[in-house]
Amino acid sequence: MKFKLQNQYLNGAIQLMQRMPLAGYDSMARTRFIKVLGEPFQALSDSKKELLEEYVRRDEKSNPVIKGNNYQLIPDRIQDYQNAYNKLTGETAEIDKPTYTNHLKDVQRILRNSTLQLADDDATIYAALCEALEVNFEEEV
Repeated sequence: MKFKLQNQYLNGAIQLMQRMPLAGYDSMARTRFIKVLGEPFQALSDSKKELLEEYVRRDEKSNPVIKGNNYQLIPDRIQDYQNAYNKLTGETAEIDKPTYTNHLKDVQRILRNSTLQLADDDATIYAALCEALEVNFEEEV
């Protein structure tokens, strides 16, 4: 399976696929697709951690400063961090993972036939996923 998807949609695509009520063969196809998305999502998560390590404020013992549940950034580097973060999440993941012969068609059919009610970010993620996988809504169900 080969396709491209912007990094910013990886996590949402995984969550969206997990919420689809599927059974049997379709559930298996979905599970395998989530695994396909998992590798670039993990790479993105690792990159985000590396980026944060570069810009996080540290205490006298070199531990990251955390207030509430938020890492505190170096005050005069916040804009640099935001620029780098936006660039990272705006990049496109090139996903090329062997699965099985008709996996792409199975996932396209699952997306085409989805009955989930979507709004806001979920609708945007669904549209990005359908575009990335070239889902044809003109095909017979």
